[in-house]
Amino acid sequence: MKQPVIVGVDGTPDSLHAAGWAADEARRRGAPLLLLHGHEPTLLGDADRERQSAEHVLHDALTHVREQHPDVEARAEMVARPEAELLTERGREAEMIVLGSRRPGPVAGFLLGSVGLRVVSRTLCPVVMIRGGEAVHRPPTGAVVAGVPPEEDEATAVLDFAFRTAAANGVPLRAARAWALPALFPNRTGVLGLSDRPGELGTEHRQKLVRLLKPWRRRYPDIAVTEHVERGFAADMLVNLAAGAHLLVVGRSSTPGSRYVGHVVHATLHFANAPVAVVPTR
Repeated sequence: MKQPVIVGVDGTPDSLHAAGWAADEARRRGAPLLLLHGHEPTLLGDADRERQSAEHVLHDALTHVREQHPDVEARAEMVARPEAELLTERGREAEMIVLGSRRPGPVAGFLLGSVGLRVVSRTLCPVVMIRGGEAVHRPPTGAVVAGVPPEEDEATAVLDFAFRTAAANGVPLRAARAWALPALFPNRTGVLGLSDRPGELGTEHRQKLVRLLKPWRRRYPDIAVTEHVERGFAADMLVNLAAGAHLLVVGRSSTPGSRYVGHVVHATLHFANAPVAVVPTR
């Protein structure tokens, strides 16, 4: 049996957008969909009324998904447990977890709450953050953009999820990597033997990326793959490339127990105008 696509449901319009995206992705992957809600009774509240309200929220979300996606095997589950803790645990046996962002205020970007941050930083499966507002209406034929880390083991995790997503959706894939000059490059000639020919550094980085992609091209011959190599900051590059993308895929390597997800993940989550998949790489 295939692992489920899990979507966190909290009753907000953004979580319904996320449920719709997750249902569509589950259908394309032939996977079941699980709508999950972690319910925590308040200390001074009416426990029965709060539980009934939570059940109503979950029932409405499941009804919405089944009406919009009747061909998806969907079910809902409510657990009396903190939401972040519940999602993180269930992520051990999930294809991915999908969460809706809070709607941004005057400054464009995600308002990533504590639940989302804990899930993104600790879950063992990819976590996809879906923006609210206009960004939810993504182009159906946009490419999957993969931010390819320099370390090969981390790149493998990112490319595996990116290629599987592109294959499931029948869309192209753009593999992107940013590079920077060596620290002493501006001050010394002959650094790496290329100080007088900086363009050759870019060519070398592109060739490395092409070599890295060779086995993936053989495994997925029907996917149109393009390389994008750019001198500059990875976060800036990926935010720009995400415009109009079906999905942006980035890698996350963090210390166990830490909420720090890295500056590239942080920047893309806040400013990329596309759904963002954060893939654990270690």
